Amino acid sequence: MTKFLVALESFVKDIMQKENLPQRALALLLACILWLYVSIQNNPITERSFDVHLGQLNMPTNMTVYNAPQKINVRVRGSRTVLNKKEASDILATVDFKNVTEGQQKLPVKVKTSIGDVIAVNPKEISVYVDTISDKTVSVLTRMVGSASEDLTLGNVNIKPQMVTIRGATHRLARVNKVVAPVDVTDKSGLFEAESELVAVSDDGYDIPNIVITPQRVLVSAVMVQQMLTVELPVELVTLGELPTGMELKEYKLEPTKVKISASPSKLKGMTVIKTKPLDISKLVESSTPIVELDLPEGAITDSRIVKAHMNVAKIDSEPQRDSVADGKLEINTGKEKKHEAKN
Repeated sequence: MTKFLVALESFVKDIMQKENLPQRALALLLACILWLYVSIQNNPITERSFDVHLGQLNMPTNMTVYNAPQKINVRVRGSRTVLNKKEASDILATVDFKNVTEGQQKLPVKVKTSIGDVIAVNPKEISVYVDTISDKTVSVLTRMVGSASEDLTLGNVNIKPQMVTIRGATHRLARVNKVVAPVDVTDKSGLFEAESELVAVSDDGYDIPNIVITPQRVLVSAVMVQQMLTVELPVELVTLGELPTGMELKEYKLEPTKVKISASPSKLKGMTVIKTKPLDISKLVESSTPIVELDLPEGAITDSRIVKAHMNVAKIDSEPQRDSVADGKLEINTGKEKKHEAKN
């Protein structure tokens, strides 16, 4: 490019020394056109897109905005040499919140730059929600997180401080009546202390973001205690041996049929019934109501540790018996046949 300019300068001087003025002017015009053409070929006009930070102007101190994008896209036209040397920080993109009111708003995006011509802005306007800022005082509760022993749970808990101040958008603050201090109970036992970072939550348990909590952290002193669950389960009779020969069990009934049991979760795990200790029926020759102990897990608490087993025991009727007389003929049914008929 430098050699071309030197040659062009020499050509212009040579032409200017000639006497024919029109020829001189034409030569000068041609030289300028040629210079412009070479310049464009070496540094053409081009376009480039920039992701630009979107700033906020004149936001009232008692208001806040939601859903505003962090960046927008700006397309600029200019010489390739200039655009290649520039960054997104050379472009200023802003939204003016002067005189804005509470609620949903659509506001234009304004762009300024000295590196070329702005040919496109995306988006040209933004849709945001503007809300007032307020604060209030709420209590702190604990939330157990992590993996503790299934038989342990949080007992007495002391939180310092027990009350904190929360600040944020009014419509979000209305949903927050408490903050939660998560307590990691993994491998914890007995007394322990831990710092916890607070989280604002709604009454239905959802975390509410963009809420400033003061102070942000609290000290939690807690103790892990043995956990007890209470369930009501049916009682199942367990028998030992067989009835004496010639005897049969017509029916039996337990009293009570269900029992409430309290025990640690690990001991209740998988239990669907409470079994009795084995009742020896090998000597039952008549109906009786023996008292049977329940077979309970160690440390379990129940509203009854025994049940009554009402056992209806009778002799098997195997002798033929006369049931009826029809047409002068005696019909004989055996006990076995009666049993069969009863089943059918």
